[in-house]
Amino acid sequence: MNPPTTSRTRVLTALSHQPPDRVPMDLGGSMVSSIHVDAYTRLKDFLKLDLGETQSFARVSQLAAVDRVVLDRLGVDTCGVKPGTPENHPHRELPDEYGFVDEWGILRKMPPDADTYYVANAPLAGDISIHDVLNYPMPDPTDPGYTNGLRDKILALRAADQRAIVMSLPDSVVQQSQLLRGFGEWYTDAAANPALLCALMDRVLEIQIAVWDTILSAVGDVVDVVFNFDDLAMQDRLIVSPAMYRKYLEPRVRKYIEWLKRKTSAKIVFHTDGAVAPVLASLADMGVDGVNPLQVSAKGMGDVAALKKQFGDRLAFWGGVDSQHTLPHGTPDAVRAETASRIRDLNQNGGYVLGAVHNIQSDVPPENIVALFETGLGRELSNTKND
Repeated sequence: MNPPTTSRTRVLTALSHQPPDRVPMDLGGSMVSSIHVDAYTRLKDFLKLDLGETQSFARVSQLAAVDRVVLDRLGVDTCGVKPGTPENHPHRELPDEYGFVDEWGILRKMPPDADTYYVANAPLAGDISIHDVLNYPMPDPTDPGYTNGLRDKILALRAADQRAIVMSLPDSVVQQSQLLRGFGEWYTDAAANPALLCALMDRVLEIQIAVWDTILSAVGDVVDVVFNFDDLAMQDRLIVSPAMYRKYLEPRVRKYIEWLKRKTSAKIVFHTDGAVAPVLASLADMGVDGVNPLQVSAKGMGDVAALKKQFGDRLAFWGGVDSQHTLPHGTPDAVRAETASRIRDLNQNGGYVLGAVHNIQSDVPPENIVALFETGLGRELSNTKND
């Protein structure tokens, strides 16, 4: 007799391109597939759940830690974890009470009228040299704050239920180098000073791999899925030309993906927003197991059946329900229709984890969130109707 299906085996079966008993579903599994605290508060009210104060999962994006009872109610198959913050060089809080400086020296602020933090400075902006890059004070990869208590937390989660444990690693090389240099100057360097850009990316890559090594040495054997993040595209194109991607970005992305594959047996899911169809083949060649989020509103990404046909034997897809238009502005019936179409087009023979394209933002009605998960479950949730 086969053992009963659990959420963990359901997710791993799908990521191994085998047909699960039903489509696995994600909410809160990673820092790019969670829910804003305001939307989560309304969702709890809608589900008639009194769970006390919402806990934070990710401060910058103002994401909620989704309570286990909500995961149970919605049929979610994932449980998200992430490293802690440094202890030896902790985040420095600003006196105005709405900002802080992180371990990279990046200032983040959230004015009173905002609902997430934004980057308020780029510490390596301006006229700099490779010497400045090499001497910039980078985070300490061995800081115990990254892993203190992390293994015990994961083992406790594993004992409490049987969801797939998903680890979110810190940002990878492209995005982190953009935050340090500033987006405008990063693009200028790509065209006019590629030696400086490459030196910066290589320095960031060296530090991040060392940070990841600290984290995965502690917990790499007890997590099921590892998410790493590096946005390679915009709404309508790659962030650089295809030639620049192949010359400057692809070798560095390949280096850290191959390192991750050697370091952990967990499935590797690569997060990149935007019009990434031109690089899906190269990501598959690197050994990426899945791609998140499948941004269907981006150029070349809307025909998900064609993407499944072309890449579905090598890449799993994670996400796909439009968070730009359908979830915030559509009706529950529109959400149900789109969700059903994603399952139909992407879930054949596994290879799909259902969820929103990106974090569910503060303007998404709870009725639409419930409609998504009801469709994935194939049944109506109890206790979701107004009295």
